[in-house]
Amino acid sequence: MPDKQPVPLIELLIRFVTWSGSPWLTLISILIAGSLFALATALIPLVVGQLLTQILPGGNRQLMQSLPLILAILLLIAIFAGWVVYYLLERLLSRAILDIRTELFKKLLALPPAYSDLPPDTISLYFFQSIEKLSHNASLLGVCLSRDLLTAAGLLSVMIWLNSEMSLLAFSVLATTFFIRQIFHVNVRQRDMLGQKQHEVSKMLAKILRFNRVIYLARSYEQEIRHTRHSFEQLQSFWQKQFRRTKLMELLTYLLLTGILTASLYYLLQQLASNQLTVGDAVAFFLAGVMLIFPLQRLFEVSSLLKQCSKALQVIFSLLNQDSGIIDENPHTTQFKRGKGKLQFEGVSFRSCQTEYRLPNFDLEIVSGQKIALINQETDINRLFADLACGFVQPSTGRILLDNNDIKWINSTELRSYIAWIAPDEDLLNDTVAINIAYGSARCSNEIAITTAAHASQAMEFIRKLPQGLQTKINQPALLLSDDERQRILIARALLKNPSFIILDESTACFDTDNTALLQALQVLLNNRTALILSSRPAMLDLAEQQFDPEKPILISACHSGGCTVR
Repeated sequence: MPDKQPVPLIELLIRFVTWSGSPWLTLISILIAGSLFALATALIPLVVGQLLTQILPGGNRQLMQSLPLILAILLLIAIFAGWVVYYLLERLLSRAILDIRTELFKKLLALPPAYSDLPPDTISLYFFQSIEKLSHNASLLGVCLSRDLLTAAGLLSVMIWLNSEMSLLAFSVLATTFFIRQIFHVNVRQRDMLGQKQHEVSKMLAKILRFNRVIYLARSYEQEIRHTRHSFEQLQSFWQKQFRRTKLMELLTYLLLTGILTASLYYLLQQLASNQLTVGDAVAFFLAGVMLIFPLQRLFEVSSLLKQCSKALQVIFSLLNQDSGIIDENPHTTQFKRGKGKLQFEGVSFRSCQTEYRLPNFDLEIVSGQKIALINQETDINRLFADLACGFVQPSTGRILLDNNDIKWINSTELRSYIAWIAPDEDLLNDTVAINIAYGSARCSNEIAITTAAHASQAMEFIRKLPQGLQTKINQPALLLSDDERQRILIARALLKNPSFIILDESTACFDTDNTALLQALQVLLNNRTALILSSRPAMLDLAEQQFDPEKPILISACHSGGCTVR
């Protein structure tokens, strides 16, 4: 999905950082914490140098006793300020990432049906790989600009102040350290666990998006977004724990290494006689040079970090900048009186460069209450026909009438209330049975209506046996619903909506028609309703009155499991 035109890197970074609102207070706090860290770090070599000077003969014993306390305070300030920088950056990025993931999901729901069958790997690229890459590099970039830059400036100032001539030699030595491998590595086991969780969420998202037509017609965007956001929050919480633990270990290791170097130099420099520098100044200078390696090493990676952030942002915004398809409202739509589901195709054909599938010019009239089975061997052809009937895509020629009204001019809210799309393998929400039946923003949780729909779909037969009945939460480890029980809940959901037009979609899975209760529920659902049945199974053909092949528009009547006759 290419972007319309390249977007400058600075604009992308600004859009990302400001996604969750104005971040200026947080950014100012990060700069303050970074300045405090830089100041404490720059003073540590000077305090260590003075401590060693006072230990030597002729030193001030009273001052020597105070310096360890000052050093300890500076170390605590550095630890605290460094942790605050990481915490504030992680908080800022996490909020932006959670909102962007939610917006990506909303965008995918709003895109045309051609985008509804994205594989899990593509979804993982948008939701996890690109965002994880962006988050990691943006965090490092933030640390470089807010903490390391100030720290390097402070340490350089200390070294130049101690001895400007030796500083030039020290800088040439430090230049060789930029080729040292990264000291800290991400825990491989935790990364594998995170990747596994991301893959599970990606599969869940792929399945939800495969049923975006059902979600659209049920007007249940908010429920799906809320439950998906909860999954993102759980994943984000796992990542945050791993992130905080890793960063804390990095800080502790950094300070431990500094302590070891300081102790080694303390022992060595006690044996040396002073030359141009005092022992204390020499120790301070050398320690400042060693400490300077770490911030300079990260600062020299800024260019690479910017490139990595740019690549990830281009992927993310290439999707966010796509034009919405399904939910774009025609400004010229009108209200219409709800009818009984009469559907007419007048001179309809379909051709598009976005798909290889085409429909020839045809005329068709489906009277109200009629059941038509779509029997083309290509499931995408049958879905394309159903998409045309629902107004998801527009025909290349001709028009489609619903109760004598062109669907192109019907208000989308009215049209959605008119139609129900049911797929047997659609996932249920991780919520109560009642909320799953009352799926969609337009239906309030009226227990009487929900119970009536559950009875009509034969679902109360097993619901009354559940621990809390309608208030029992689905997807609990101890509660496993069979396929026919889940499908009866889906039928109850459609009955509660009370549409005039039904689409039964067996493109990816089959209804358990061997179950008598489910078959009765399907018959109740189809009674006095117009229906398109996307299936060629004999059990489903028995529910239809006629068959139709969209590529060879000839109606076949008298459908039953024993055969059909051409009309």
